[in-house]
Parts: sequence; C-alpha cells; structure tokens
Amino acid sequence: MNTTRIAKKSQRWTEGALLDIDAHGHQCKAQMLKSPEVAFFDPLEPENILFRLWVHKSAFNNGRWLKTGKQPISGDLENEIPRFKKNAISGKLSIYINGSEKSASYEECKDLECSAMWEPEHVEGRLRDYCENKENKWVKSLTLSNGA
Repeated sequence: MNTTRIAKKSQRWTEGALLDIDAHGHQCKAQMLKSPEVAFFDPLEPENILFRLWVHKSAFNNGRWLKTGKQPISGDLENEIPRFKKNAISGKLSIYINGSEKSASYEECKDLECSAMWEPEHVEGRLRDYCENKENKWVKSLTLSNGA
C-alpha cells in the first residue's frame, strides 16, 4: 500500500486572487476580496455572484482551494455588504457593515447573510447543494426564522 502523501501548496491571502473549488464533484470559482471575504460564482453562469461569505483561512492556506490567477476586484465586489447578527441571549438583531453595528428589525435583516465565519467544508457543501438544487443545512441554520 502506498502511503505517500502529496503536500498541498501553502498560500497566503491575496486580494483579487481567483480560486478553484471542488465542491464534491462540482467545479466552482471564487475570488478573494478584502480578508476574510470571498465571492462565489455560479458554475453555470460565471458572471453571476451566488453569495459572499467570510471564510476561514484553512480553505486556502494549505492549498485546499488553489489560486489560479488574479484579476482586479470590480463593481459591487469592491464594497462591503451588510450582514445580520442575532444576539444569542436577547435575540436582538443588528446589521454589521464597515466595522460598525446598528440595531435592526427582522424586515431589515431577513434577506441578509449572517455575519459568520464559514469553514471550507461547509462552503463546499453549500456550493454542491446549489448545483444539485437542494436546500443547504448550513444556510438553513444561519437564516432568520419567520419573525426572528
């Protein structure tokens, strides 16, 4: 039995870097934005952004997601997006953007991504489920339920 392991390439964060992601057999593309945010593109329509998430560095620093090039960050990707936060004790909602936070209503937060750091395997599962037109358990767990 061959026990030789192939060392993965060590990589650093590079704004504008393009990434290849194997999402359980589905090849997906992404772009590194301002750390730790990554934009993920629709595999069928690569000009369309699926979502933007904060991603843990283990996705790229050990070569799990390989850099394949670099291009300027353009358009809406240059600006931060609002994300919602829900206080675990009080249940109060807020919107986080550009390093600041303000109180918010359910209506203001219901369509926003949660301000959470995603692990690479959870992102890969989300991409796979998108490609297979399935509900994703991680998205469901981080989505506001009706009325918060």
